[in-house]
Order: sequence, then C-alpha cells, then structure tokens
Amino acid sequence: MTTDIRGDFKEVEGKIARLLAIGEEFHGKDRDWAHMKNNEDWERNLHKILDDRKRSFFERIYSVGRDMGLFMSDALLSINYDVNTYPTLTCVIDRFNGSWIDSDLMPVIEEAKKVHEEYELNCWAFKQMVVMFKDQMRLAQVVRSTLNSLKESDLYKLENGIPVNNKTSNISISNVSGSNISVESSNVNQHIEGTDAIFADLMTAIDEADIDQKEALKICVEEMRSARGASGFAAAYKQFMTSAANHMTVVAPFIPALSALL
Repeated sequence: MTTDIRGDFKEVEGKIARLLAIGEEFHGKDRDWAHMKNNEDWERNLHKILDDRKRSFFERIYSVGRDMGLFMSDALLSINYDVNTYPTLTCVIDRFNGSWIDSDLMPVIEEAKKVHEEYELNCWAFKQMVVMFKDQMRLAQVVRSTLNSLKESDLYKLENGIPVNNKTSNISISNVSGSNISVESSNVNQHIEGTDAIFADLMTAIDEADIDQKEALKICVEEMRSARGASGFAAAYKQFMTSAANHMTVVAPFIPALSALL
C-alpha cells in the first residue's frame, strides 16, 4: 500500500519513503521475535544453561534484538505523522544520533554463539534469531546512510541556515524593451519586485495561523526583511527556522522563496 509522504517532506520523499519501508520491516520482525521465543524451542534450550552469567549472554540475542526492533519500528514509522517529535527534517536526523544505528552489536552475536556451542545446543529458534539480528543490523546501516544523505538535501540545509547553491534562477525580467538599464550595471540600485510581498504574505500567514508565540516569529520575519541582501540574512534566516521549528506547516510554503535570498 502506497503511503502519502508528509507535505513538508515532499522534497525528500524518496528517502523518507525508504525509512518508512524499513520501519515496516522492523515492525514485521517484532512478530517474528515473539514467535521464536514463545512458540519454538527457545525456552527448553534456555533452561539447559545453568550458569546465570552465560544464560544472560545467550538471552541477549533475543532481548537486544527485540528492543532494537521495537525502537526502530516506532521511531521510523512515526516520522510521517508525529509532528510533535519530528517538526523538521533536522529533528528526524537528530532523533537517531547515538541510537542503535551507531551501536556495535556484533559482540552480542559472538557471545551468544559461544554459549550455544559450549552447551552443545541445537536451538532452531536461536539460529533464526541470529539471522534476524544480522538483518536488523544491515537495515540499521541503511537507515544511517539514508540519514547521512538527507543532510545533503536542500531542505536540511535550509533548516540549518546553510547556503544552498541554486542551479537555476527563478527571476524573470520583462517589459524592458528600449530601456538603457543593464541588469549588470554597477550604477543601478537594483530591487527585485515581489520580495517585500514574500515577507508580507508570511506575516499574514502567521497572523492567521492558530499557533503560539506569533510575536516572536514576526520579530524574526522583520529581522530577515531588514537583513535582506546583507551578510546578516543567513543568521536571521537560521534564527527564524529555529523559532518556526514547531510550525513548519505554516512556514513551509515560504521556505523556497526565503532560501532564494540566501
């Protein structure tokens, strides 16, 4: 079934769709973890391990594997609807910092295998858990690489005040036939019509939105308007994006126009 990607993530919908698909895969594996523990030969083999410490090493293949699956499925699948946790793409990326995608999990497998061999177990459920555990590790690495690639997106850069190299110009000049004014003339104070309208429309959108801290946002807009065309615009833009992090549905339509001014 096709999932509609959040409107404010449309620019990176391909990678977001990949993360959601991986989340579904983790969700499916959680059912498999429960089945292997409760409906196969896991428990009767577990009771053969009399040493508590070694039993804990053996059990970790299940406990760590399932904990990882539950976290990853919930964290990934909620990207598309939990705006409170993920108001911006930056929040999506930051959510996974220091999580399972950054963990060295091979020792969990190696220690469990040693116990399995030492006690000469032939636990089918354990062998299936090892396969699932490795699958999850591979999926976690795909999540990590996808999040890293999202840091190169224009949307992430715009949210963090990083200049974006525009490939094409959206400015068109018309009705100037017969004019002696050159666009590149150093003696002409050039003003692109429509820039003021961007800020005016943004102010109106903030006024009409059902959000808190409207005045703080409007102050940020005024600071951007004042810094337009100057070196301080990038800093003003970044401050605005930080203040507007919880109101992206309101400001998202204006981001492309604002970013063009960086």
